[in-house]
Amino acid sequence: MTPSKRTPQQRDRRFARVRHVTQAIFLGSCATSVLFVGYAANAAHTLTTVPPSTTTTSTGDDTTTTTPAPTTTTTSTVPRATPTTTPARTTVTTTPRTVPTTATTVKRVAPTTVYTPPTTAPVTTTTVCSSTPSGRVICY
Repeated sequence: MTPSKRTPQQRDRRFARVRHVTQAIFLGSCATSVLFVGYAANAAHTLTTVPPSTTTTSTGDDTTTTTPAPTTTTTSTVPRATPTTTPARTTVTTTPRTVPTTATTVKRVAPTTVYTPPTTAPVTTTTVCSSTPSGRVICY
């Protein structure tokens, strides 16, 4: 097997260059992804157009409609129509609603079960005995 023609320093520099190129490609793709997501989110919003507000002023027989600058102003004269007669209002008679009331009585029912407090049980301990290799017996 022949020895490598590159020194360890040359090899390390080459790996460093490859690592830097890889990092640059990765960061570039991340930046591109972020820009695309921002563009797609902005394009996904619905466009809403609001018509310019108008001001209507009524004086006597004419009506003046103006819109704010930079749009044009439109003025028109409209003869006022004579009011028509409206029929007289009719009176509506309502009868109050009556709710039937009946006397209700509440009966107390005696409890069917009686609470019995818990009783205390005697505590019993078991005796455990063990022996040592020398033959001594210990109980506890």
